[in-house]
Amino acid sequence: MPGGWIYVADFGIRQMIMAAGTIAASVGVGQDTLNAESGLSEYIEKQKTLIGSHLTEAKFAGPQATAFTGADEARLLFVRHNVASAGSMLHAQTYVRLGHWLGIVTLTALEGQLRAVRADYEAFVKGLRISPERASEPTARI
Repeated sequence: MPGGWIYVADFGIRQMIMAAGTIAASVGVGQDTLNAESGLSEYIEKQKTLIGSHLTEAKFAGPQATAFTGADEARLLFVRHNVASAGSMLHAQTYVRLGHWLGIVTLTALEGQLRAVRADYEAFVKGLRISPERASEPTARI
């Protein structure tokens, strides 16, 4: 766990910030299942459409290939958008595929915070591993 961050059950981690009204950076961890017909690229394209319909003026970079230990495939997608009360927000989404299982790790931070939280985020992601819940089931967890 990076210093200055707190574990949030059923979510991931969140930066501890004492200043009132300040947006804390967070790293959320989730999972999904790909159906037999769709691959990771198709899934990400659908996510881009969904995200674009919810965030004002969303701009995307990627997806681009990235490395993740134990994955069949991993992609990194960046999303930037503006929040009227806060400014430019950045989401770095890492999609990790193993078979039909999909893990999703999302950093959310003000763009101006990125330099300050990037090393902590990268250390957290490097510490994540894919592990089967049960040897007889084709599911996994990050």
